[in-house]
Amino acid sequence: AEDILRKVEKKDFAWERYYDLSSAEIGELIRFPKMGKTIHKLVHQFPKLDLSAYVQPITRSCLMVELTITPDFQWDPRVHGRAEPFWVFVEDVNGEQILHQEMFVLKERGAEEEHTLNFTVPITEPLPPQYFIRVVSDRWINAQTLLPVSFRHLILPEKYPPHTELLDLQPLPLTALRNSDAEGLYAAAGLKVFNPIQTQTFSTLYSTNDNCLICAPAASGKIVCAEFAVVRMLTGDDAVKRCVYVAPNPATCKERFNEWSYKFGKVMGFKVAELVGETTTDVKILEESNVVVTTPEKWDLMSRRWKTRKSVQEVRLFVVDELHLLDSDVGPTLEAVVSRMRYISVQVQQP
Repeated sequence: AEDILRKVEKKDFAWERYYDLSSAEIGELIRFPKMGKTIHKLVHQFPKLDLSAYVQPITRSCLMVELTITPDFQWDPRVHGRAEPFWVFVEDVNGEQILHQEMFVLKERGAEEEHTLNFTVPITEPLPPQYFIRVVSDRWINAQTLLPVSFRHLILPEKYPPHTELLDLQPLPLTALRNSDAEGLYAAAGLKVFNPIQTQTFSTLYSTNDNCLICAPAASGKIVCAEFAVVRMLTGDDAVKRCVYVAPNPATCKERFNEWSYKFGKVMGFKVAELVGETTTDVKILEESNVVVTTPEKWDLMSRRWKTRKSVQEVRLFVVDELHLLDSDVGPTLEAVVSRMRYISVQVQQP
């Protein structure tokens, strides 16, 4: 065995090229034809992995990586035992910084299967030309695979505009609503002026039909901001006055229904209702109501057939609460109904 190793080491022949040789060619190379088959078998027991990667930017500074690992060697329990551990590294373009590392354990029962790892790595600007994924055996010397991941065709998301600065404005008085019923609602709740966030968003919500996204801490009065738009819609000149409020949490919907039934129903004289999840009943509720409270699932059922439901097309105001729950179980449905309503607004030319 030592003689064979010396012969192999004396050959000026790259180790990787042994994988491409047949047993006869290996025997001829080391001038020991009888051992060609044995060495060929040993070469293909050396841990070798094939790698492929799919990358997708989540933000301009975060990259999702889906790494597929395919074993490309013959598993022998006497050599490999029950498992082979490998280290997965992601290196920057210069190989100077490790951006991600994790242990991958290949087990005997999965020795002929593809394995997928998902992780995220940071990316910087200007965008580097590539990263390198290196998978190294924890037990075998020189058993490693290097995969360059090119960013040549990678398109990063557009830069988000900076957060709106909270201006030092004079707090608006309740009389800015120019509606005695609405003013009375907030006065009864102990309000004398609107808070800074409400003051800054008031003009957009109460004086325009512009779409508006409000992101603010909890308990900062965002619902009052939404109520500005609801009051504007209810007291406006449109013949049809219909608002739909969507919240992912049924408990939030119930709370909003109870609160708005008093504010917009009892005090201001409009009809407030909550969808029940039964299509025929919900169609009638929507047709007869001015303010409708519902969950994403119920509104999904209602709005899917929007082309044949005039009451859906006639929604003048669509309010979505708790958008931070987009990554929860109800997130996909919430995203779908918001996208659908944006599409409907374009099709019916109703902003």
